[in-house]
Amino acid sequence: MQKKIIALAIASALTVPAVAIADSVGNVAMYGQVNVSADRVNHGQATNSTNSNDLVNNSSRLGVKGGEDLGGLTGLFKAEGTIDIAAGAFNFDRKAYLGVSSADMGTALAGRHDSAYKLSTRSLDLFEDSHAADNRGLIGTGHDVYRNNSLNYMSPSMGGFSVNAAVAKAQTATEGASVSLAGMYGMDGMYATLAYDKTKSPTATGTATKAIKLGGSYAIDAFKVNAVVEKATSTVTAGDTTGTNLYLGGQYSLSEMDAVKLAYAKRGDTKFGGVTTTNNAKQVSLGYDHGMSKRTSVYGLYTKVTDNTALAADPSTVSVGMKHAF
Repeated sequence: MQKKIIALAIASALTVPAVAIADSVGNVAMYGQVNVSADRVNHGQATNSTNSNDLVNNSSRLGVKGGEDLGGLTGLFKAEGTIDIAAGAFNFDRKAYLGVSSADMGTALAGRHDSAYKLSTRSLDLFEDSHAADNRGLIGTGHDVYRNNSLNYMSPSMGGFSVNAAVAKAQTATEGASVSLAGMYGMDGMYATLAYDKTKSPTATGTATKAIKLGGSYAIDAFKVNAVVEKATSTVTAGDTTGTNLYLGGQYSLSEMDAVKLAYAKRGDTKFGGVTTTNNAKQVSLGYDHGMSKRTSVYGLYTKVTDNTALAADPSTVSVGMKHAF
């Protein structure tokens, strides 16, 4: 009898911690996306151009996130990294933050997060998960980014209007402290945003940068049109270098599972002291998406970059891929 009592006591001692552990991690969820494509790239050199065949990782990611009711507030955390399917590697180099959220007051986060400038228009890029056709090669450079050591605030929606704001410490020896702001409005198939981002010069003789953009989207029935116009400025002791960039995208849904999309991005020439310097580049992308389920889709795309700067290559890519979200 005594042996049975001892056995039951041991079993209870082992069971209670297991229940406690299950309760403590019950608010944690794993999520991610695997997106891999086979790409045929023509590197577009002016002479003796070469081709390559590549297996490409397209923003594949894995993360853990969680939240806990704190009595009127919700505690939040997230840690997210890149999965390199081709190389079989993983790195926690995406979002990582801790914060609190309130339905009435909004959300405050601390850690590594997107700039408010980036968040305002990332969803307008119809090829945002594509290594080959993402528009950030031509617009948003240096501002559509993650930032370490940042404090972020996202307001609740107020009649469709919301505000994002972020500040961050200096990131590198060449990128100083930053401030990022965005106002957004979304209602009945329409979305509009105005965003501003500025980085200070890290040294007395360094470079400060700023950018302002207006973006929007309108959807009606099977059609959707997206647009972004951006003015970027780089400031050194001698003066400002400015340029205007543009993005246009359109999508037509053939069915709930099929869509055709077309996008155009342009990096404008730059001006310094009244003198225009050729910096112009254009990118045209055409794609087709087919959903196999709510989580899995296949796609094909073609993208071509025409760069008008001296000695530049004009690469083109044919890409066939598969994406699974979980």
